[in-house]
Amino acid sequence: MVNGVYGGGSILEELRELEEEVKTYPELVKKIRDKLERKLSEKASEFCKSLSKIMNSIQGKAVGDRWRFEKVAAADAGSSTISLGDVMIAILAALYVKLDGSGFKRGLANPIILEQNLNEDEKEFMARVDNMRETMLMKIAEKTVDDVDLLIIDGPLIPIPRFKGEYLDAVRRLVERCHEKNVILAGFVKRPQQRFISKELGLGSKFRDSTILSAVLSAGECYPWPPRDHYESRVKLTFRYTYLKTISDRRILPFRVDFPSYISDEIAETVLSYFLSTCDPGKGVPAMVMMADEEVKISKRLIR
Repeated sequence: MVNGVYGGGSILEELRELEEEVKTYPELVKKIRDKLERKLSEKASEFCKSLSKIMNSIQGKAVGDRWRFEKVAAADAGSSTISLGDVMIAILAALYVKLDGSGFKRGLANPIILEQNLNEDEKEFMARVDNMRETMLMKIAEKTVDDVDLLIIDGPLIPIPRFKGEYLDAVRRLVERCHEKNVILAGFVKRPQQRFISKELGLGSKFRDSTILSAVLSAGECYPWPPRDHYESRVKLTFRYTYLKTISDRRILPFRVDFPSYISDEIAETVLSYFLSTCDPGKGVPAMVMMADEEVKISKRLIR
């Protein structure tokens, strides 16, 4: 169809581009704001009480200036979905960006198009998309291993709990290949969701690690140090992790950095130093990670 549901230039699409004017009843706005203020005040009070109990238990480490890498690569993957009537289709892509003495080089994975199965609901389909995207990420990263000193994954190395199958095999294979080739491997997690430290300090699962550490760490500090071990039974590997506060802006929470177990404390600090030295002053994300992230994005506008 040209001007119907499947068309690219329909009137409906043009209408979606228009900015929606919202005229909410003023009294309703006031009630919402009052209730929201009370809720936020309660949460802030709860957080401060919990934080006061653990302040003396958390001591950030200042990261030294010691990085020296000649060949660095960063890998990332992206996905986007579109609806075709009652069926969803996802487009997935992955790439790496490599920097050496001669400049930047790229490597691309073949894009994948997934179609929603007949009896598959939206949640199941999106889970399959996410699993496939992260599998692509690990596979494209592995292609850089023969010619880099440092390989950065835009995302976690510690396997994501809900993902399985080929993804777990790809994680294990990447770690083993990097170890075999003596490549330094690190995962840079921009939006960590874990509550490892919260549980460790007796706070249960109330607060995410990054939230707690945002109130404790200063720019250039990491915690825990040395990186904490985390055994993942599904891949039979031990990983190490720490959190790094890259810039002083309190709106930018600490990022989690994952390492394989073969990475020593000294090498881990070298990687953290590299991240601090190359991070964007506004977003706190290392330049190579930002470049890979921006180049693999699949926007809705691109698909149309």
